[in-house]
Amino acid sequence: MKINLLMLFLLICAAANAQKLKLKPGQKFSYDAINSSESKDRQYSSNTYEYWKTNFEVISHKNGIYTLKASPEIFLTKWGDGIHDSTVPFEEQPAVFMAVAKKVMTGCSYELKLDEKGNITAINGIPEIRAAIMAKLKALNTPEGYEKHQKLIEVVPSEDYFKERLPFFKHPVRSFNRDTTITRRSPEGAEMGTTRTITKFNLISPAKDRFDGLSTPLMAEAKAKLNYADYYTPFNKATRKIQELADQFNQEKGSQTIEAKVLKKLDSLDKGFAKDDYQYMGAKLGLLTYLNTGGYWDVLENVPYEYLPSENDIDNKLTRDLERGDMSKVKKAMELSFTKFKGKDYYPMNMGNTASSIHDHFGGLIYRIQSKDSLQAAYKIIQQIEALNIPITTEMLKGMKTYVQAKLATDQKELAEIAHINFNSPFDKAGRYRILIYDELVKKQIPDSIKLAYIDYTIDLDKKRIEQINSGAIENIEPFYFEHFIVRNKIVYKKNLADAYYRKSKLDKKTEESYLQMAADYLPTQQDMVDNEFGLKNEYKFTPFVAYTDLYLASGGSTGMNDEAKLNKYVDMVILEPERYATLKENYLKAYPNGDFKAFFNAALKSKLPAIPSFSLNERSGKTVANQDHKDKFVFVDFWGTWCGACVAEIDRIEAIHLKNPNPEKLVVTTIACYDKKKNVDDFMAKEKYSYQVLMSDGKVEKDFKIHGYPTKLLLLPNGVYVTISFFSNYEDILNKYLKWEI
Repeated sequence: MKINLLMLFLLICAAANAQKLKLKPGQKFSYDAINSSESKDRQYSSNTYEYWKTNFEVISHKNGIYTLKASPEIFLTKWGDGIHDSTVPFEEQPAVFMAVAKKVMTGCSYELKLDEKGNITAINGIPEIRAAIMAKLKALNTPEGYEKHQKLIEVVPSEDYFKERLPFFKHPVRSFNRDTTITRRSPEGAEMGTTRTITKFNLISPAKDRFDGLSTPLMAEAKAKLNYADYYTPFNKATRKIQELADQFNQEKGSQTIEAKVLKKLDSLDKGFAKDDYQYMGAKLGLLTYLNTGGYWDVLENVPYEYLPSENDIDNKLTRDLERGDMSKVKKAMELSFTKFKGKDYYPMNMGNTASSIHDHFGGLIYRIQSKDSLQAAYKIIQQIEALNIPITTEMLKGMKTYVQAKLATDQKELAEIAHINFNSPFDKAGRYRILIYDELVKKQIPDSIKLAYIDYTIDLDKKRIEQINSGAIENIEPFYFEHFIVRNKIVYKKNLADAYYRKSKLDKKTEESYLQMAADYLPTQQDMVDNEFGLKNEYKFTPFVAYTDLYLASGGSTGMNDEAKLNKYVDMVILEPERYATLKENYLKAYPNGDFKAFFNAALKSKLPAIPSFSLNERSGKTVANQDHKDKFVFVDFWGTWCGACVAEIDRIEAIHLKNPNPEKLVVTTIACYDKKKNVDDFMAKEKYSYQVLMSDGKVEKDFKIHGYPTKLLLLPNGVYVTISFFSNYEDILNKYLKWEI
């Protein structure tokens, strides 16, 4: 009876135009509510969804003002692709401000002042809630995002925040639904977009003065909308925790303790899953990628392709298989990459990496295969991939398929037909395969007229692709991808063009010198190595480096050149192969017995190599070091970071050169730590007992030197320019060659 009277007081209006709350001290009740909002315009859309439940107790009624104790009990919020659920423990909350704040609020209460018409006149207790939230954020070491915690705490919680979640006192009814759509218009009246808002709230009567865990229709609706049951399966919970560990590692990467912390937490997660739970093992791969001792490759080896979570993992697993000569999973890998991870664009976002992986490893295996049976097996696999009817995979493999056909063909007529097959998509490695096919045509003695037409067409395709890259756009390639991936391959097309001109030079003695000169002109330079060393190295595995400049000069191509022009051509070769320095000097002194070789060589280097950008950086000890401090010396510098596994894996070689400097009078060995924290560097150096110099990047120096990857090694020359030292070179050997230069 008491409850019925309470509901009567709460829910019946005294008059249509004079709604009044009629509450008594000691009365308890709850409200839960849903607020859903979806905004759309011509380009973008966004949506928010939140369920909350708050318990109330009437404390007093004086002078027409009610004082209530409000205790938030539940918040369920859609957050990106996830859910913030205040009912789960802190250790299961996402490590973000909003999740922690709402969880803290469910353990707090605040005082609410209402007049008899349901107007909120005051909210007390907000500073205490804010303090509790900030304390918990600090205790959990919750990372700050784009907006700092101190700024967010001014919005959540705040008076406005709570007022938005307490609309029901103005509508004292058992339940309320409102569905509104607002159209946004420009000043001229044109429709700009719409926002649809759905608001629902529901009064809950007390059950023996307890509300905890009480399910309501609105809560059930919210959980269904949010797919709550699936979100909290053991696997999905573990997947989110793995992502949090990955985020934590990236936030603290370079720390000497972070890897051990992450592995310990991962080991705890592992105990909840069977050793053959491939779905869980696959989910771990994204985190293990970051860890030096995390066992990525061991896990990858054991997880079947269909359980791999990304195309990058598929590429890595297939690479391993192909390195063992196993082609059996190529079709499966391709099918998964271009169906499961297709994406919305014509080319998937990872298309460049996947294409390079297929061409460098499956294509590399085909390049090395001599057995006819194995070639036919590879050809059958390509046909099976074509049968998938995925246009981008068919176009991507057309050059590879034609190359296999050329290797298998023995009949002259069949070879002539192969020579007329054309291909040239952005990801088919057309430049590479057309050179390899041409070499097959030569080996199988196809007529010169066919070879000439083939190589001419190849040259034309390579030149057009370079022009297309220079134009700034390629059909179906997103601008970001074009700028950051396709443009770098211009250097590979230059190499393909050099190879094509060289092959054309061998077709006719009369034009040999002219085409050898073109081959020499397109030969990749030291700057090309700076811009795309990795791409060039892969290309040289198929069509090895040939010193076309040497061949050009030896062919008599220097007949019409003066001595200085010839010597300048030799300088190009000396930059790429520093051991040629002595020959260059010898040739110079033959041409100019009384000349100043050092001045000539300095001037030539300055015209061909990038200038050293000015920098001034702090060494770990606090000492300032500038490039001008070593202007008369060679400086071997390693751009690295404690967060970079490849850097750390070979940094002992830098320490060895530092300790055993081949020429301390001429050579300085230093390093620049990029995107790193001084504490991480100090801890690393102390742990490993290394002593080489470390300069801390100012965030500008790596950009000025155009560093694209880590580690990168440069040799700064005494005359103000620099060269790139190839990754995993024999550093001591190559430094000794450069140190013989007199500059």
